Amino acid sequence: MVAKGSKGKPPKAPKPPKADDAASRGDRSKRLLDVVMILLRARTPVTYREIRDQFPAYQTLNIEAGLRAFERDKADLLDLGVPIRYVTPDEDDSLEDGGYVIDLKRFKMPEVRLTPDEISALVLAASVAHAMPGGTYPKIVDLALKKLAFDLPELPDTPTEFPRPQTNAPTVVVHFPEKVTRPELGEIYATLEAATRLRKRVTMVYQAATNGLTTKRDLDPYALVYREGAWLVVGWCHLRKDIRSFRVDRIREAQMAPKPKSPDFERPADFDVKAFATRSPWTFAAEPPEEVQLVIAAEAAEVANEDFGPTAVKRHDGDRTLVTFDCTNPEFAVGKVLAAKGAIHIARGDRLRARILEELDAVADGYPEAHDVP
Repeated sequence: MVAKGSKGKPPKAPKPPKADDAASRGDRSKRLLDVVMILLRARTPVTYREIRDQFPAYQTLNIEAGLRAFERDKADLLDLGVPIRYVTPDEDDSLEDGGYVIDLKRFKMPEVRLTPDEISALVLAASVAHAMPGGTYPKIVDLALKKLAFDLPELPDTPTEFPRPQTNAPTVVVHFPEKVTRPELGEIYATLEAATRLRKRVTMVYQAATNGLTTKRDLDPYALVYREGAWLVVGWCHLRKDIRSFRVDRIREAQMAPKPKSPDFERPADFDVKAFATRSPWTFAAEPPEEVQLVIAAEAAEVANEDFGPTAVKRHDGDRTLVTFDCTNPEFAVGKVLAAKGAIHIARGDRLRARILEELDAVADGYPEAHDVP
């Protein structure tokens, strides 16, 4: 005997669970993403027929049912902010049939516009994170800062100078801190960044690379730039009365002048940070000039093509190149000559020649067993 309901009818059997569960929703999400990718990769509008051929969900026996499924997907994409647009042959006479496109100008993420204070806070956070021993924070902060700077127009790798806004607001010069090996270096980075942004004078203790001696300098910092694996602060050195660059990792102390709201200097209008950062190391003014002539053999021909400064004279002598210039960065010149392994000779320049002999003697002293070879 079958039990009957209140109206004498057998109770309805429970409906089986629908197949539209998490798996089917995942398939639909993948389909929506695939539709977006097809439209983004296409060089011309994509017809519904071409889209239908790619997805079984639209290949129904009833053509109208497949079209309705596509329209539902398109409506969801529009709700998600994907600007899909239908282009008719009347709009583009090169088309035989209408098709769908994504308006790329509307599809891009909005630009991130940071205030100077926000940029300063990010740089300070990066400096502190790098100063912390161990952990993964330095990599995370570096990645975040690079992502923020990625879409800025015409932003070079180095130096990292943000473009000047149209409102004539002051230019913001910012850097991405490198890995810190000294805990106090993070504070030095932060001090230099703030002084650059606020145009404040910095009193610092700097250790020279040649003799290890430290000097006290007053510097008007113009910019922080990255050059050949090291961060440099560039500005007016009151001791040398000239624009100089200093490696940040050789700065032992740095103190910004008081009254941060009162600038101590103005960066010269004709000072080009990018040009200064890309200048040749041969032209660095580290020491008083000495006229030097290098004889560069064919094995070191790439060196002959480098920039030795505006007053340099180059002359070809067979397969050799003679370069005469004012050497103001002998430390760099010594390294270049020694690295050439005999392919560069000094025809003129007693001081540079003496520096090379001193370097060779120092190397020989490091290998005393070499003196015992008969």
